Amino acid sequence: MKRVLKLGMIAVALSLCFSGCTSKSDKKSGETVSEFKDDDISLGEVVDGVYTSKMLDLKFDGNTNDMDVTAEEEFTNRLDGKVVKRSDMEAVHDRLDKGYYISDMEAYDNKNKGNYVEVEIYKDIHHEMKNGLENYIDNEVKKEKSEQKERFKNPKVEKTTRDFLGDKLLSVDVIIDEDGIESADTTLYKKMGEYFIEIHVRGDRSEDIDKYLGMFEKYTGFNNNAKSSKVDKSDNADKKADTEFSKGEYIGETYINKQFDISFDAKSNGYKFDELYKSATEAYLEKDMLKYIGMGGAPVVVYATKDGDSSSKLGISIDDIESDIDDYVDNVIKSNKNSQKTEMEFCGKEVPCVEVEAKDGSGKKIYRYTVYIQSGKYVAVIDSFGEDKDEAKKVLESFTSVSGDTNKESVEDTTEVNDSEGNLVLGSISDKVYSNKMLDIKFDISKTGLEFVSDEGLKNMGNDGIEKSDLAAVKKHIEDGKSFTDMFAVDNTDTTKRISVSLAKNDMLMPMDEYLDAQKEIMESQLSKVPKDQLKSSEVKKSNAYFLGQELSCLDIYVDTTVGKQCQKYLFRVKDDYMMIIVSSGKDEKAAQEGLDLFQKYE
Repeated sequence: MKRVLKLGMIAVALSLCFSGCTSKSDKKSGETVSEFKDDDISLGEVVDGVYTSKMLDLKFDGNTNDMDVTAEEEFTNRLDGKVVKRSDMEAVHDRLDKGYYISDMEAYDNKNKGNYVEVEIYKDIHHEMKNGLENYIDNEVKKEKSEQKERFKNPKVEKTTRDFLGDKLLSVDVIIDEDGIESADTTLYKKMGEYFIEIHVRGDRSEDIDKYLGMFEKYTGFNNNAKSSKVDKSDNADKKADTEFSKGEYIGETYINKQFDISFDAKSNGYKFDELYKSATEAYLEKDMLKYIGMGGAPVVVYATKDGDSSSKLGISIDDIESDIDDYVDNVIKSNKNSQKTEMEFCGKEVPCVEVEAKDGSGKKIYRYTVYIQSGKYVAVIDSFGEDKDEAKKVLESFTSVSGDTNKESVEDTTEVNDSEGNLVLGSISDKVYSNKMLDIKFDISKTGLEFVSDEGLKNMGNDGIEKSDLAAVKKHIEDGKSFTDMFAVDNTDTTKRISVSLAKNDMLMPMDEYLDAQKEIMESQLSKVPKDQLKSSEVKKSNAYFLGQELSCLDIYVDTTVGKQCQKYLFRVKDDYMMIIVSSGKDEKAAQEGLDLFQKYE
């Protein structure tokens, strides 16, 4: 049974990130007993918190069950370091053929983040299940019992058979209940030709397993974007390549799509674009999106939430349409009994609209308005959610036609945040340039191959869930002795390359040389606690770095991890009540210095 290992930062200051999927060297495969073929592989999709998979005939609604549902948009192979886009099926097959898992979705319980469900796909390239799945699971149970007995006195490990949406699936259960420790894990196995699907569930108690498995539903054939039956993939993408298609573009805080003649200014309407969806839309080529659409997907090009109101959300996805718009919308109505078809004026035109009244996981009423804009073989599906019925509808009325928009180039991506006293100023990102007036620095990412981590990503990565806009919370976070990450940039093709800027409390009550000695001891202690199977060796030493034309003392950390060798340069600079910590990482000291060379003075 596969044990899920989720690695993060080993300390607030240490940015040792281990990425990629585990190589599948110990899994076994049986003979191909079904007619399932390689071409039948397709990945699921997550739209507005709902996971659907045609291939697996599964649906998981995170909104109804108060679960946070995600799907990896990209994967990084641990062996070759190449980035695999979820929409690139050729690369996905290459990944599976090398024995890697692909996580099709993860869903975390919002009330207990330690509990989750996960759907994974892998191909048994070693053909070790030739004696059958049941014999394989018997061996897995023996191995799991042996491992768990090394940690606990009376672990309960057993093979079971579970009813799952009409299928009887073999599973392995691991139940721990001793010395105040309670946990329940199960993994369900489903065979599809040479491929295997694992559904892994983790809960606090054994009854949690059935609760989370019970949240899955059968995929009905129509998701929120009215995707119907399986499309013919052999030539669909090629046909669509000849048709005009636009994913749209972001100009500051405005999304524009000339094909559908729509424009939405998020900032002026109190909304904020999700940086993850924004960066994905900007990074993906239109031909990749066309291929994804041709395989039955509907890419989300816009996702935005209203400031201070998490229930108010806006999403735009693009779908293909093989019928007229009325038939398309009628299919949506059939899939939701609470929906009502109407029309509304949108950007000066009468367009079809579907109204839905539902309840979220806490029982609150949520209103949803969806308008459909057709252009040739494609349709833009624009969803607006909210607890206030009038407000949910009103935001759709704020869309304008592209021809009515002017002076969009002057809008910035983010705004600088400072407190009422003006002594704490956080940075901002505009036109791919990070700048911080207080720290007197700026960083242009446009020609580096790096990508900024979104504010949402920073919040969940190491900032204790704090929004950058909440200055009071940021100040308290820093006063409590923690660092706050203001900027983080990564290279998706080279896991050793990372650059970050953090703010901490100015606690330097000694000369810099002595301060570095103290920090050196702290980092050596932290590194010594990392398991040897993750960190082969490490060394921390005082060194020098060049930064903004000056030679400064710094700490160099050399690590040899499962990802590869890496050097990290740590700079500490005092600014009034705060300390700036800049970390630049690369495959060696030269590469780490090159990252520092990219900084310039704020202008």
